[in-house]
Amino acid sequence: MLKAVSLSCAHDGDALFSGFDLVLGEGDRIGVVGPNGAGKTTLLRVLAGELKPVSGSVTYGPGTRVGYVAQQMPDPRGTVGAFLTGGLGELAEVTARMRVLEARLAAGEDVLGEYGAVQERWTALEGWTAQARVGEVRQRLDIADLPDELPLRSVSGGEQARLLLARALLAEPDVLLLDEPTNHLDAEGVAWLQGWLTAYPGGVLTVSHDRAFLDAVVSRIVELDGIDEQPQDYPGGGYSAFRVEKQRRWERLLLDFEAQEKDRRRWESDIERTKEFSRGVENSVRSGAEAPHLRRVARLVARKAKVRERRLRRQMESVRWIAKPRTRPPLTLAFPQDAGDPGEVVLRAEGLVVTAGDRVLLDGVDLSVRRGDRVLITGRNGAGKTTLLNALGEGIEAAVLPQTSDGLRTDQTVMGFFRERVPVYLDDAEALLLGHQFGADQWDARLRSLSAGELRRLLLAVLVNSPARVLLLDEPTNFLDFDALDVVEEALRRYRGTLVVVTHDRYFADAVGFGRRWHVAAGRVVES
Repeated sequence: MLKAVSLSCAHDGDALFSGFDLVLGEGDRIGVVGPNGAGKTTLLRVLAGELKPVSGSVTYGPGTRVGYVAQQMPDPRGTVGAFLTGGLGELAEVTARMRVLEARLAAGEDVLGEYGAVQERWTALEGWTAQARVGEVRQRLDIADLPDELPLRSVSGGEQARLLLARALLAEPDVLLLDEPTNHLDAEGVAWLQGWLTAYPGGVLTVSHDRAFLDAVVSRIVELDGIDEQPQDYPGGGYSAFRVEKQRRWERLLLDFEAQEKDRRRWESDIERTKEFSRGVENSVRSGAEAPHLRRVARLVARKAKVRERRLRRQMESVRWIAKPRTRPPLTLAFPQDAGDPGEVVLRAEGLVVTAGDRVLLDGVDLSVRRGDRVLITGRNGAGKTTLLNALGEGIEAAVLPQTSDGLRTDQTVMGFFRERVPVYLDDAEALLLGHQFGADQWDARLRSLSAGELRRLLLAVLVNSPARVLLLDEPTNFLDFDALDVVEEALRRYRGTLVVVTHDRYFADAVGFGRRWHVAAGRVVES
């Protein structure tokens, strides 16, 4: 259905990956993982035909239809109805043309011949099924209640994710390319998507950092690690199997490298001893009948040492020589550990009512949070989780991590943004940013050039270096890679302050641990 051969891609002249080979067949479920900036979204866009690779090729089977679901709405302008109808492809264009010609006919214009040709094409495309197809997909994705005239910029992140998937499904694709499909989906939405993909007969390739989702859906992992340009293949399981096998490969590579280095040091020591012997013979020979012979021996010994030295150098430069195993620099988080006075009420809501237009999001909510509490907020998309979090944060000194960072895409530099919010000397700012995986080459980078994951890391860098003892986090795992997730989870486990988190990531919630759980539904908050 889809075949990629020796794909190589680059960004701003820097190589992302090379030698990427892939065959995606019917029923295949492949997950693509790797750190932010390794080229995962670029790979999907190349496979979808939106970008051209530096080298290599992508071919599709005869008649294969490819559906690409991006992370975010490419253009928030327009309405829900127009966006979904656009997923019908040629049929949408033909239908729109028919409506124009019908209006012209009604006005008395002589366009009957053109109308007949367009209507014939509409019939060939089974245009009478269009409305039913759109309605079915909307019902299945739980977006049937969104009015056609609703502006796209007014829908929630979860509703946008469902709209993107719905538009792709309307084209009835044989291959689905999904970029972080669970971002912004609630627990019910993720469960539905997992079930739907299980029954989907076509091939699926998904980029995801959702570890539970990968375990449930994929049977093979391909890693773009951002260090080695050559992709690594991990067949035979999802995230958990990938993690075990990655550790096993790392340990084996480390043992091979250590054995190689032991052999190299032995060779170098032997070469040095041979050179020392040669120099000793030459220095000890002064005159006499044996002198010429000894000098020849010394030269032969020195030549032998040179030959062995060249051989060692060639071997070290050959492709068979194992480079020292590398890792990405660890992400350093330094949450303040002083929680303050235990038992003190730090957040309170009494009779809280929040509306959005005619809709009541929260109705008469009474809540309190004491210092040191760890609260997990759950609920369906649109139930009011983010609204509740924002309401709790009003009027108090809290460090807030919003769900999205789209408003940060400005021309401000990474260093300027960080120092504006964390008042420290330049040397200290450089050290802190290095700890958050922002190297010196990124300090002057514009925020608009950063990936979603890099923006997320920058917000975390600001948040954890703030003096606040209350953290309000809205979907903190969105866009973070596995390395960052591991460290964030460990840091939050150790955090002794007050923690209130909205998340759909079950893996993350279990790893961090929460003592209180609030479920938001029908305008109420129920604690369990």
